Amino acid sequence: MKAIRDLIAYNDLKKWVIDPGFCTLCGACEAACPVHALKIEGDKLLYVHDCSKLMEFCPICYDVCPHTDALLLETLSFVTDAPQMRENLGYYRKILLAQAVDPKLRELSHSGGVVTAILLNSIEKKFIDSAIVSRSEEEAPLKLQPSISLVPDDIFSAVDAGYSPSAVAKAFGKAVHEYGKTKIAFVGTPCQVLAIRKLESWEHKIMDSLKLVIGFICLWSFSLKPLLESIEKTYQVKHSEIKKVTLNKEYVVHTKERTVRMPIKEVEKHILNSCLTCTDYTSQLADISVGGAHPLEEWSTVIIRTETGEKIFNDALKSGVIRTKSIEEEPEVFAHLLEMADFKRKIALEEIERKRAAKEPIPLASLRLTYLLPKELRLLSSLTVEQTMTKRVMTVSPN
Repeated sequence: MKAIRDLIAYNDLKKWVIDPGFCTLCGACEAACPVHALKIEGDKLLYVHDCSKLMEFCPICYDVCPHTDALLLETLSFVTDAPQMRENLGYYRKILLAQAVDPKLRELSHSGGVVTAILLNSIEKKFIDSAIVSRSEEEAPLKLQPSISLVPDDIFSAVDAGYSPSAVAKAFGKAVHEYGKTKIAFVGTPCQVLAIRKLESWEHKIMDSLKLVIGFICLWSFSLKPLLESIEKTYQVKHSEIKKVTLNKEYVVHTKERTVRMPIKEVEKHILNSCLTCTDYTSQLADISVGGAHPLEEWSTVIIRTETGEKIFNDALKSGVIRTKSIEEEPEVFAHLLEMADFKRKIALEEIERKRAAKEPIPLASLRLTYLLPKELRLLSSLTVEQTMTKRVMTVSPN
């Protein structure tokens, strides 16, 4: 018989995620843990006490981690009622271009100010009572901190796409437990969106408060300290001088005085370990996905995926806080979206194959999403109702 410690999911989380360096510090495990055994402090996930002394069995921290193979099929159920599906973009209802009507929002944002405009409208209309976003530090603009925005002014100053880790899932739990919020919008990167959807699939008690998920279009996140040291050493640009960063097929640093363009090869060694095997460019599990609209300035690409996302986006449009235009009017934007989605997937597949050949650890989520889940979906779609209605069920080990 297995010892109690062997039935506690933290041991698997440590083996498959923490020790290989795949943790991106989203904080889903901390938000979910019923005995508060996990805690994010700075850039580390700490195991603050032995949960096996309090419970005989608990799978939750492993299940909700975005880098494990648990609950991946279940999370798809949030978006699969959309009428269209495209490889590397996911399920969607429509793709369009949008921008905030308020020029100040556009000026403060990385692209069109759409996320901020939608959140401001939603909180004013009482669709939501708070938003979980990431906020830049004033003296360290690339360093992101999770923020619980409770009023429009908080949202106005907080939303930042960024390219570094932020414990937004942890902040979601805090908004429920400490602030008593019941109508929360969650804004995050693809892996953070996956974490929040896993919590929702797990039917964790805090997820009754989730009302909207907005996902950023995201190429990769970076290990910030070594990246900034490299930028300062090579280009004499200090962190405090950086106004914003854009990332396509170059890493571009914008300061007040100049723009520094770096090839991806120069910064790839600072990409987070788990990002290199991630194939999700467009936050495929979000209600609404938002990102830049290269080569357009002050516009965002918007992918509406769910009925909830469509309702909230349309209300913002009707309220006059955003304006839209068809993406067909700007074929270069759509071509760039497809090109970058394909590029991210290509890099991820190459990295997975390299790791397999070198016998290096690979995030189990990446393995299943890339190789197993597509086969599972094809198999399920080929089955008839009669074939699935059976009492003869056999459970096998995932190993």
